Amino acid sequence: MHAEEHTMPKFSDKEKEMIRDRLRSEGEKLFSAHGLRKVTVDDIVQAAGIAKGSFYSFYENKEYLFMDINNEMQRKVWEKMTAILEQNKALPARDLTKMTFHAMSMLVAEYPMIAQLQPDTIQYLMRKLPSELIEEHTKEDSDSLQLLEKYGVQFTCDRDLAAKVFQYIFIFSLSLSNEEPETQRAVMEIILNGTIDQIVREEK
Repeated sequence: MHAEEHTMPKFSDKEKEMIRDRLRSEGEKLFSAHGLRKVTVDDIVQAAGIAKGSFYSFYENKEYLFMDINNEMQRKVWEKMTAILEQNKALPARDLTKMTFHAMSMLVAEYPMIAQLQPDTIQYLMRKLPSELIEEHTKEDSDSLQLLEKYGVQFTCDRDLAAKVFQYIFIFSLSLSNEEPETQRAVMEIILNGTIDQIVREEK
C-alpha cells in the first residue's frame, strides 16, 4: 500500500478537510480536462500544492480520488432530483421514471468529469479498484432509487438489478455523444420505453 510506503504527515482535522477539498477540486479539473488515464498523481499534487507523500495519506491511488469525486457529484445530483420529483409527483409511474432519467442526464451534464465514465474507463476502474468499492457505488445508486419508490414507482425486479440496468443505459447514452442530437434522442427514447415497460409496474 502506498500509505505504508510514506511517512504519514500529521494534520489537524481542519487541515485534513482543507487538503481533501483541494484534492477533489483540482482532481475534478484535471480529470475533466484530460481524462482519468492521462492524469498522474504528480499532476494532482502539483495542482493542489501538496507533497506527494501527503496524497497517499488520503487516497490509495488516483482512481480512489476519481471515485470519491464521482460519488460526491452523484450525491449532489440526487439532492437536486428530490426537488424535481416533488414537483412532478403527480405523473404516472412510468412517465415519472422516464422524466427522472432525462432530468438526471441534464443534471449530470453540469459535471463534465462524469462524462469520462465511458465503458473503457469503467473497465479500467474495475481493474484498479477493489470489487467492494465498485459494489458500494452500485449500492448507492440502488439506494437512490428508493426516491422513486417513495413517489409510487414499483419495480418488477430487485432494486439492485434496476439500478444496474439504469447504470448501463446511462453509460450507453454517453457513448452516443458523437451522434446527431435527434439521433441521440430517438435511440434513447426507444431504449427507455422498452426498459421501463419491462421493469416498472403498470399502475392499476
